[in-house]
Amino acid sequence: MANVFPKLHIFLGAGGVGKTTLSASFALSLASSGKKVGLISIDPAKRLQTALGVGVISESGTLIPLNNSKGELRAAILHIGESLVRWVDEKGMSPEKRENLFKNPYFAALSSKMASAVDTLAAIRVAEWLEQYPDTEELVIDTAPGIHAIDFIAKPEKVSSFLDSKIIDWIKWFVGGAHEKQNFVARAFKSGARKVLDGLALVGGRNFIINFGEFLIMLDEVFITALERLKYSQKWLKHSSTNIVLVTSIREDAISVAKEINRVLTQLGLPPKLAVINRTFPIHLKNEEYLKLFMNKNHFINSNEKLFANYLSGYFATQLKVHEQLSSSSLTIVEIPIAASLDGEQDLRLSDLSSLGDIIRSKTGKNTK
Repeated sequence: MANVFPKLHIFLGAGGVGKTTLSASFALSLASSGKKVGLISIDPAKRLQTALGVGVISESGTLIPLNNSKGELRAAILHIGESLVRWVDEKGMSPEKRENLFKNPYFAALSSKMASAVDTLAAIRVAEWLEQYPDTEELVIDTAPGIHAIDFIAKPEKVSSFLDSKIIDWIKWFVGGAHEKQNFVARAFKSGARKVLDGLALVGGRNFIINFGEFLIMLDEVFITALERLKYSQKWLKHSSTNIVLVTSIREDAISVAKEINRVLTQLGLPPKLAVINRTFPIHLKNEEYLKLFMNKNHFINSNEKLFANYLSGYFATQLKVHEQLSSSSLTIVEIPIAASLDGEQDLRLSDLSSLGDIIRSKTGKNTK
């Protein structure tokens, strides 16, 4: 793949902070500005369908209808099992070879394992997106909730190391290399490999090595392409235009997750550029005279009125604390006001959703212009 990098935007944060809604709103805002935008959700909960108010979003990409826009938005919900089948099909295997692969017990095991390692393997799908839709100008990634979503950024190199490892070559050679003519150096190298594999055979049985080796041989071309895509994603993630966005809300646990993600990514040399505090109470309303009088009352009509005043006071205090903790990092901070209707399971007016994205986009600087 060529070293051409559209702008990449990655949204990370704790569960329940509205991250999917905000990533969708940001993608809509970009599309409304005339960009060709991709939106991939790595979140297995499939909240993206609710956020966009559409019935079905496919794994390969669904075009979202936009009104009066010169741009384009195509969204997908990641399902690694479906991706794997497509990666096999794109290699043009014969029907017999394809059937044998899908019957291989390790293919079923791999599909099952990959389904639980979505964050780790999503980088392959992200690179593939540009092969499917090469005119993409901006790609937005909605990650799964929590600290483990960092695997999307941190793990591609580890997956690459595995796919590119000597043990993979050794196992394929063990199964299919017996008929190959090899020079002296190769034979000497392979003799060492055989000792390792013979040891594995003692543990798992010779059939284990043979079945696994046949599986690897059948997937050889798929692995090669996966490795190329991972290497592309590694460079893309580290590109100067990549925009990592932390999303939090007015919750102690959410700010803790955001701070930990920020710490880990900074250690990786990929510090986030933007922090979004979602569901904030507009500061200008806090200074309204009637609201101040209400919160500072000494006598309340009933207990509900007093509970509400205490709730507002606590909310303001937590909001200030969240802002102060994020301000200690070199992050641009964006506050998104409470918009409860956008989180409900109902059809959304895309223009309203896009307006939230406009707020975020206005703070992302030159990288998204």
